[in-house]
Amino acid sequence: MDKIAERILRKIGIPDFFDRVCALDTADFNSALLKLFSVRTAQSSPQKVLRTFRENRFVVPGRVDPVKLHQLEFDLLTRASEAGMETKLLSPVAPMGSCSVFGCVSQNNVVSAARNVEVLSDPTNVLAIMLANEIMGNRVDSTAGTHYAATARVVRGQHVRGNHLCAHFGLFCIVSTAKDRGSYQCEKELLTYHLQFYKRLLETTYDGKTAILLRRRTGYTAYEDFFERMYSAVQELFPDSSISVDLESEQNHYYKGLNFKLYIQKDGETIEIGDGGFVDWIGKMTGNKKDRCFISSLGLERLLLF
Repeated sequence: MDKIAERILRKIGIPDFFDRVCALDTADFNSALLKLFSVRTAQSSPQKVLRTFRENRFVVPGRVDPVKLHQLEFDLLTRASEAGMETKLLSPVAPMGSCSVFGCVSQNNVVSAARNVEVLSDPTNVLAIMLANEIMGNRVDSTAGTHYAATARVVRGQHVRGNHLCAHFGLFCIVSTAKDRGSYQCEKELLTYHLQFYKRLLETTYDGKTAILLRRRTGYTAYEDFFERMYSAVQELFPDSSISVDLESEQNHYYKGLNFKLYIQKDGETIEIGDGGFVDWIGKMTGNKKDRCFISSLGLERLLLF
């Protein structure tokens, strides 16, 4: 992007153009973007719109049956509600920087927009923002676990290749928060809550076996001891599941202490369908390091393969 930016600056002849624009307050910055978009679209035509539809990978329609997809969303949200989660209907846009400001994702991998928003790229970030807002307003009992669930269609900026992959896809996700009570008890409860939900879902609905990969991450002072405790808890709770570990990829600024990958084994195939782990997003927003946050998600299109 730096080389592209340098080329643009040479074309317009204003070396500090980006610095000047970014120095504007939010209202003027948005007005400048809206003016640019307005001038740009005024130069367009119906034929150009059709050409964009043909050529732009972000607008390619999904390949799955929408009836089956929406039925799956209904089933997952119903199960989540029955399990004590509060289900949410998310906006198709999120606050600007909802992913990148937490140091997790480059803004270049998100479709940015005007009016201080971006196209939704990860519903877990938005649910975490909602939970942090509730905590700050004293509307959440943070001593007990609070769980939000949602389905959403998301758009990612990075290029993707392969069967059943495109720039937009559906996710079911759960975001949970609770206050640290010491001895990793809070973390154990959040981790096993998510895994129990997914195990019941996969084995009762899809008649498949659950396989879990646990990855050790840094982020906790005694992260090795933390991982061992979480691993023991998962082993105890799921004695009939395939559980493996990855101790080689500890450095990961997205997850803290541990993350998991979830697989379903059926008819001789093993397919990854989801992942999750501990993040520090809610603690960063509330300013309280004791506010724990656990996130997870499933790929809807992948579930429709079964």
